[in-house]
Amino acid sequence: MASIQGAEAHTAPEVVDGRLARSARTRRAIVDALRSLHHDGDLLPTAPRVAERAGVSVRTVWQHFDDLEMLFVAAGERDLEIAMTFLTPIDAGLPLPARIELLVEQRSQMYEEMAPVWRAARLKAPFSPQLRINRDRMVRLGRQQLERLFATELATAASAPDLLSALEVVSGWAAWECMRAELDLDVPAARAALELTLRRLTT
Repeated sequence: MASIQGAEAHTAPEVVDGRLARSARTRRAIVDALRSLHHDGDLLPTAPRVAERAGVSVRTVWQHFDDLEMLFVAAGERDLEIAMTFLTPIDAGLPLPARIELLVEQRSQMYEEMAPVWRAARLKAPFSPQLRINRDRMVRLGRQQLERLFATELATAASAPDLLSALEVVSGWAAWECMRAELDLDVPAARAALELTLRRLTT
């Protein structure tokens, strides 16, 4: 009996860990399915469509998320995690043209990757405090990056707050979305327009 109990004591944590790992994988699969649908242009998918894309039952979706709002929140957290991988440091000691070129390359890559899911988040943000928190955090991080990258130019500007605001406006996702979706510029043209605007603002 003691040996059986000892075996159970050793295997029980492994069983629990295995179940938790499977649960986490299923939850991630559901979140990734939602993001995949967003990338396909389905900005407000239903639970059955999410379940089908994830390869699970609708019941499984509801086992992991109380409602679609909670699923959108989890997807928003995943979006933020992915977006953060694009915000790699740029050497502020580089010449201005090099800094601008690297910033435009970095942000254009992020915007192209994140645009589909951010369009979906924009639809839900007025009704989701967490999505607004995620959005505000990205805006804050973007502003901090600009402050570090253009510290020299801001220090000599007639009005540093106005210049920083202008840099935020032109390099933000809203401006990129306008160039790509409304002006129908391709990526190289949008990059060229952004680089030109940043050069004009900082020289």
